[in-house]
Amino acid sequence: MKKYKKSIVYFLLLTLLSFTGCVKEDGLFQDGGNSGSNGIVELSLSARVSSTVYATKTTTVNVADRFAFPITVNYTGSEGAPTDITVTLSIDTAALSKYNKAQSTSYIAPSSALYSFATTVTIPKGKKTGTDTIWLYTKSFDLTLSYALPVKIASASSGTISGNYGTGIYILPVKSPWEGSYSVNVNWLAGGGKTSSPFTETDVSLETQGPGVLQTDGVGQWYSGNTTYTFKADGTINVSVYSGGTRATTVVDSHYDLDKLTFYVKYYFISTSYYLEETWTRTGD
Repeated sequence: MKKYKKSIVYFLLLTLLSFTGCVKEDGLFQDGGNSGSNGIVELSLSARVSSTVYATKTTTVNVADRFAFPITVNYTGSEGAPTDITVTLSIDTAALSKYNKAQSTSYIAPSSALYSFATTVTIPKGKKTGTDTIWLYTKSFDLTLSYALPVKIASASSGTISGNYGTGIYILPVKSPWEGSYSVNVNWLAGGGKTSSPFTETDVSLETQGPGVLQTDGVGQWYSGNTTYTFKADGTINVSVYSGGTRATTVVDSHYDLDKLTFYVKYYFISTSYYLEETWTRTGD
């Protein structure tokens, strides 16, 4: 009987050893080390969750004639790229449409006139990353819109393009150049024809409420509530007022200078018996 039990134990040990010899301690995305053909090539993005159709990365950009926006590509080989790897990138607007539909968002891709880039990235031999620069002409962006850049790895000279991170959505909130502190020259025409003496208020704050939308406390420095200014792409400004309720406003003149960060509005408030002129000059953050 003892001899029989020893035979069973011996057989189990041999079986266990045979299985151990077949199992490799590799992760989910085993890349083949430095073999060259099996490494994963991917965009550097935030971790993708199952509820998101594409991985994303959000980067706030500034308004400028030309803003440098880096796109980084990774290679997952344990010892880096076995040779120089050329990665070709493209803008995939269909991916953005798919993302908007799936996530109930309304981002738009910048038109080709609003960006430029080389379209190719090189991951040098022995390295794990390569970076391309997309130049964004943010000064020409319509600041009332929400932008995102859908980037796709179109091809790679070596390695396997990632299924999860081969396409990504780069969300580009634009830091409003109008946000900050202002000196404001104010002139009221009040009811009954009474004209106030023009006056100036300093350290008046404008705070971002949305793309191209900013708000300040009060109305013309006289009434409580708040005033919202929407800077439109055509160089004009919409004004809305809340003071104990939403008040009717009719803008009769408005314009802005993005280089000097000044703007002017003239609008009727409540009725044609009241109009307000404001000239804003940005003085600081």
